[in-house]
Amino acid sequence: MPASENRDDWRKVRDSLYCTAFATYLLPFKLGLPLRVALLRGSARLDLRYIGAVLALDGLISLVVWSVLAAVCVWVAALRWQPPTYVWIAGALGTAGLGALLLFRRNLRGRLAARWREAMAAFARPWLRIAKASTIVGLDVLSYGVRHALLVFLVTGNPADMLPGAAIGIVATFAGIVSGLPMGLLGYDATLVALLGIAGVPVEHALFVALINRGLNIGSAVLLGVPASARLGMGSRIPSILARLRELSHGKH
Repeated sequence: MPASENRDDWRKVRDSLYCTAFATYLLPFKLGLPLRVALLRGSARLDLRYIGAVLALDGLISLVVWSVLAAVCVWVAALRWQPPTYVWIAGALGTAGLGALLLFRRNLRGRLAARWREAMAAFARPWLRIAKASTIVGLDVLSYGVRHALLVFLVTGNPADMLPGAAIGIVATFAGIVSGLPMGLLGYDATLVALLGIAGVPVEHALFVALINRGLNIGSAVLLGVPASARLGMGSRIPSILARLRELSHGKH
């Protein structure tokens, strides 16, 4: 295949992912997977079995990495306000347990096992790819911590709030992800404000951190997602893009 065609295919994959990332802020969580499959299959022309294998591996790695790092961050945040040992142990185990429950729900376990086998068969040297992907996801998760550390410092002006702010930001973002609501409504905000309050950050400052972070998320999603949607032929107006995305998620082409 010519190099120009490879670049075109890569751009279509990139734009499909930008578009679905944009959609996850505005559409219910349950629409994310079928939408991503539809875009990658229709725009990037990827094989359905390959898409399923990649997404299964991506989902499994993401859930495990987020669960583990969020559990660690519960402990890190607890160091700031030093509760009894059983409290932070329960919090860490509870966070990890939440990820495990999501992963091993009965209606998902069989499908995940099948997708895992497909993924292992679809890639050369799969364990090397898993290690690389896990590293990338881990760095992505940690970037949420860096962002929240800087936002907390910006709002409070206290460098001592940066480490617990980073840990709490990761835990709150994970809570927003597993809430399944558009933009992680309630899950992220309530967790962030509650944990920052426990760590000694005034409620009004915690709310301001959440507000700024939401503005940054929405702004970056729009700046990347809308042009990507236009390049994929879905228009350049947000209402028309969302309407087309809903159609795609329900199998209407």
